[in-house]
Amino acid sequence: MDWDQIVRENARELLRLAVRVVGCSADAEGLVQDAFLKAYQYQQREEVRNWGGLLHRFVVNGALDHLRKQKPAVSLPETGLAGPAEDPARLAEVRELADHLRREVARLPRQQFEVFCLSCLDGRSNHEVAEALGIQEGAVATALHKARKRLTASMARLLRREKA
Repeated sequence: MDWDQIVRENARELLRLAVRVVGCSADAEGLVQDAFLKAYQYQQREEVRNWGGLLHRFVVNGALDHLRKQKPAVSLPETGLAGPAEDPARLAEVRELADHLRREVARLPRQQFEVFCLSCLDGRSNHEVAEALGIQEGAVATALHKARKRLTASMARLLRREKA
């Protein structure tokens, strides 16, 4: 095991993922450092076959714990629904919808959260998510479907309430 190589190969990608999930680079840096420490400690007890997968799992789990404790915003991809020149009322509406979605993502069950973050926020394929989390591709597809269904239903309820 070449620890420097493991860090070089994974640090940038892990930091990018952590920032997208927790929305704060300082918090993300702490999550990545914690993930490397946990991975180092883990490898002293167990053989590690997939360093990238283990590190991603530690970052995603750390991010979920962080969100549930601190309740900061999940940094979701830009929607393109509002720009700086948009009407302030429309911008406020889009921000409210985004905040609601962020809260709902943080409320997903752990496996759905992990799968959603790696797939939708990190852009990984089902195969890559399965490898990173050590689960079957079918479990990834199921968890992603459930997460999307839950988030869609929550957003639909919010929009119906706003129309009423």
